[in-house]
Amino acid sequence: MAFNSNIEGIVVFLAIIVLIMARRIKSGINGRRFNMSRIFTTPIIYAILLIFFLGAIGKNVSYIFIVVGLIFPGIIVGFIYGEHVKFFEKDSFTYYKRSQFIMIFWLISYVARIFIFIFYPTNFIANFIVDLLLAITLGMIIGESIKLYKKYKEYKTPINDNYFEFPEK
Repeated sequence: MAFNSNIEGIVVFLAIIVLIMARRIKSGINGRRFNMSRIFTTPIIYAILLIFFLGAIGKNVSYIFIVVGLIFPGIIVGFIYGEHVKFFEKDSFTYYKRSQFIMIFWLISYVARIFIFIFYPTNFIANFIVDLLLAITLGMIIGESIKLYKKYKEYKTPINDNYFEFPEK
């Protein structure tokens, strides 16, 4: 009896994971509706998730510094690849397509985190890998969000065709 309910729970859990991944892939390919609050809430959610994982197991200060330190290289990577964000209009709304690199990295790290969390929940090295993946992903999302915000402002700023013309004499 317990074996069947355990398998059912795993199947439901994996189905939810697959649905989340499918939704992310779909929005990555087709684009998603631009929402200013999403730019800021996604990094906040990832930061809370990282804090939760760092606090879940008693970790020493050097461990935390190493993990948190990887946020900054992630920001740089996210800023660089965030340059590939594309905006477009559809049904009188602004949509955007994210960097494919960041989307693929997120998907791979998401699957790795779930795999490690399920199969190695008490392994120190496995938990360290999960924390590193969360920190790098958080950094990439922060960097991409910064670039997304800047590129959105550029996209919405009207271009003045007369900007480079000299005044007539």
